[in-house]
Amino acid sequence: MSSYCVIGSGISGATIANLLSKKNIVHIYDKARGPGGRSSFKRLKKSKGFDHGAQYISPKSIQFKKFITNLRKKKF
Repeated sequence: MSSYCVIGSGISGATIANLLSKKNIVHIYDKARGPGGRSSFKRLKKSKGFDHGAQYISPKSIQFKKFITNLRKKKF
């Protein structure tokens, strides 16, 4: 079994980490406090917040639609 390091937990980093983790050990590192990159939720003053970056995803291919559906079902 191989071990990989993924730098960044945005959409691209999370995608490759997800694919690699099926048969490998994966460590994810990000400079932020949580995952998501530009599509994450940012908090202001502990009670208010906003979506930062991507507001929605419009999958075009059948494979990408299946991938997004599976991601929505997962609990992180």
